Amino acid sequence: MTGLVPKDDFKRLQSRMNRLMEEFGISDAEARYMPEIRKIQDKMNQLIDDFAAEAPATAGDVMKPLADVMETDDEVVVTVDLPGMDKGDVEISVAEDLLEIKAERKTETEEKGEEFYRKERSFSRYERSLKLPAEVKAEEARASLKDGVLTVHLPKVEVTTRKKVKIE
Repeated sequence: MTGLVPKDDFKRLQSRMNRLMEEFGISDAEARYMPEIRKIQDKMNQLIDDFAAEAPATAGDVMKPLADVMETDDEVVVTVDLPGMDKGDVEISVAEDLLEIKAERKTETEEKGEEFYRKERSFSRYERSLKLPAEVKAEEARASLKDGVLTVHLPKVEVTTRKKVKIE
């Protein structure tokens, strides 16, 4: 399971589910007498642990953005969600039938008052590799980024006309 949900959010969900069980008055001792509820809790804990083990262990989790690939007769159009990114944050590379998109953004805000000082930093990183449905002309690729949505237009390599072959 990948996408826009960092693995830390799943760990927080796991903790909240365990607290919820306790709030319903089902302690660990009582749960032993309720095998069905315990099985559900154990299964959810296992799913979250498995996800956390598979997720990349990098600083600031690398997120895999959502993408749409559309093919026309002349081009392949790829649309990728990159919320909060500016065009200077995004790197795009194309080779034959592979599109790679990397985006990284670091922000820092600082606020000072008479009785306080606040400094916040955030870091977000997106990476996505897509195998394209056709070979494209990398040198003629065009891209635009508007409202956090990246659109990449990739003209196709010209396909030679098809010729029917007779079987002898």
